[in-house]
Amino acid sequence: MAPIAADLGDADMANASSFYGKQSRKADAVKDQRLAAIGERIFFAGMPACAMCHRASGQRGMPVTGMMGGGMMERMPMMGMMADAPYLNGQHAAYIVDQLDRFASGARPSSTMMGRIAAALSEADKRAVAEYLSGLR
Repeated sequence: MAPIAADLGDADMANASSFYGKQSRKADAVKDQRLAAIGERIFFAGMPACAMCHRASGQRGMPVTGMMGGGMMERMPMMGMMADAPYLNGQHAAYIVDQLDRFASGARPSSTMMGRIAAALSEADKRAVAEYLSGLR
């Protein structure tokens, strides 16, 4: 993506952002409810919990990023990185597993804790989280 985006001007980036931001996602059908339930548990209660940085539709409680109002995000460098964590609901399961694998191997560099977190997940845990997230709207 970087080579493509490198040639875009500010107006082009704003237009592309606006266009893609208005697109809706269609969640995948959950193929394995048991696996998705395990993934939901990992997402919300793993150590650390994915939900601390990433939000999901129907989320219980509030992620750390939602609790850090009043300028606290700017005062705590790690919290600022968490504010940039993408929403993952509706992403295809294969994509989520691939990205977790890339973070774990270092193929996708990360200045945050994602590399360590992804490396700590078993293949089964990655598939479970991916199954859960891919089924969310």
